[in-house]
Amino acid sequence: MGKAERRESREFYMLTFPWLVVFLLMSLYPMLYGLYLSFTNFAGFNYENVRYVGLRNYNNVFLDSDAMFALGRSFYIGSLNVLFSTVFGFLIAVLLNNKFKAIGFFRSLYYLPAILPITAVGLMWKQLFATNGVLNDFLSWIGFQPINWLGYDHAAMSLLILLSWGCGGGIIIYLAGLKGISPELYEAAAIDGAGAFRRFRLITIPLMTPVIFFNLVFGIIGSLQIFAQATLLSSNGGLMGVPIRPIYLYLVHTFQQIFMFQRYAYGLALLWVLFIITILLTLIVFGTSRLWVHYESGERKGG
Repeated sequence: MGKAERRESREFYMLTFPWLVVFLLMSLYPMLYGLYLSFTNFAGFNYENVRYVGLRNYNNVFLDSDAMFALGRSFYIGSLNVLFSTVFGFLIAVLLNNKFKAIGFFRSLYYLPAILPITAVGLMWKQLFATNGVLNDFLSWIGFQPINWLGYDHAAMSLLILLSWGCGGGIIIYLAGLKGISPELYEAAAIDGAGAFRRFRLITIPLMTPVIFFNLVFGIIGSLQIFAQATLLSSNGGLMGVPIRPIYLYLVHTFQQIFMFQRYAYGLALLWVLFIITILLTLIVFGTSRLWVHYESGERKGG
């Protein structure tokens, strides 16, 4: 190793050392300590009497009917959210990739929901979905009956609308990927007689699959962690409230167990079960990506 390489190595470790210290102390250590506590009878203030209980907490997770119901609802709403945000986000990004008047305004408009505080968004949509809210006023104005948006029949759909409204972060990533596609490819395809839809299907979609893959992975991770939106949308107790059954999600149940019932060790077990499920789903997506993720070199991921 030459003198220049040693200097670069020292600079690298000097620059990454602060991040590494913060990661070890603020992320890795609490995570591993939480894993240890999930195998104990920890109840928040019984440090002197903490004892090992084996897999009891994890066994209780799968025996808890509320936890399994909440997990099922998280899978259902999460899968629909990933589908809608991926499809709609991609199509909106394709539209915003065109050049027309005030394009900067529309890009900012679609991205704005992604940077608004979750609490403000949840309370805003709760007012919009209220019985006497703007949406029902509009329906009455055009001759339709008001809808109980936050009732049992429509609460899940209302939550999905709220989540889809905030897909602007993914749109920005899609736009970055679209900008990376060479216009010469579209020009060559147009010369060969390919129409707009054929160019979209044979050029845009294949070259955007790495970006779709990226958003899909982060969409799955984020969708399994939905909490504040569901709680703020249908409960009257803020973040401490309990949403109605159709949008009673897994993290809502975990929050209730930890902070309302002080079942800390059991709550940690709930979180680690979710962590393992998230890892497994991510590995499945990575494993299947070689079948559909394409790169400009013509190779596929994992191929």
